[in-house]
Amino acid sequence: MTETTRLHNSELADRAMRVRRNALTMAEVQGQGYIAQALGVADVLTVTYLHAMTHRPEQPEWEGRDRFLLSVGHYGIAHYAILTEAGYLPEDELVTYGMDDSRLPMSGMYHYTPGAEMSGGSIGLGLPMAVGMGLGLKRKKSSSFVYAFMGDGELAEGPTWEAAISAAHFKLDNVIAIVDFNAIQADGPSMSVMNTEPLIEKFEAFGFFVQRVNGNDLPALVEAFDNAREYPEAKPRIIICDTKLGCGVDFLEGREKSHFVRLEAHDWKRAHEALNAGRAA
Repeated sequence: MTETTRLHNSELADRAMRVRRNALTMAEVQGQGYIAQALGVADVLTVTYLHAMTHRPEQPEWEGRDRFLLSVGHYGIAHYAILTEAGYLPEDELVTYGMDDSRLPMSGMYHYTPGAEMSGGSIGLGLPMAVGMGLGLKRKKSSSFVYAFMGDGELAEGPTWEAAISAAHFKLDNVIAIVDFNAIQADGPSMSVMNTEPLIEKFEAFGFFVQRVNGNDLPALVEAFDNAREYPEAKPRIIICDTKLGCGVDFLEGREKSHFVRLEAHDWKRAHEALNAGRAA
């Protein structure tokens, strides 16, 4: 893929399915992991990398690239899955996930992986970093965007809202925040741990152009990302994506405890079969 490639929705659907398979391949190596999140955000990441972003996989540090910040570092498994599909990583490297000396650590880390722009893990840092990068790009008179990918849990973090105020104050129309709203975090349902709703009204009050979409609806995602890039006013943008944990693998979609999933050996085969059955349907 080059920085100008844009795929049709049917092609995006095929690539999103491959992203899900990539994630399953890595999770099976460890027998566990944040696989439900990876399956849920596959469509969002596919549209981000294969439709919206300007980048060159063969030149990960190309100055003209859009930046992608994985604030939720434990989504590394999802990030490596799309980086492989986008051409940053060879597919046969996926089986090294989480192993000693691997370029694919279990939490996303800068300098380890081609295409990684930050070390995540302590949530709430992605949007503050995006503000800094956005300011820097403005001063360079760059047309590049910064995508800050967050989980719904980190919307309860103070630095997120301090950064939101700053992004609006500095009119950072080159910052596009993305929230994976899957309604679960380590301590339980996100809105029971800390109710941050109503998010649309709050981010609008903070000075953002806000969209909320079904994060597993590819046409809706394409439209939302296009709107975010093309919005004419000088203000930051945010896309809140409501996603389904385990999307594409039926017995994971209904799983009660999905934040961190452990499966028996035979269940990984079931998961691959479920994905294939869904594609055939």
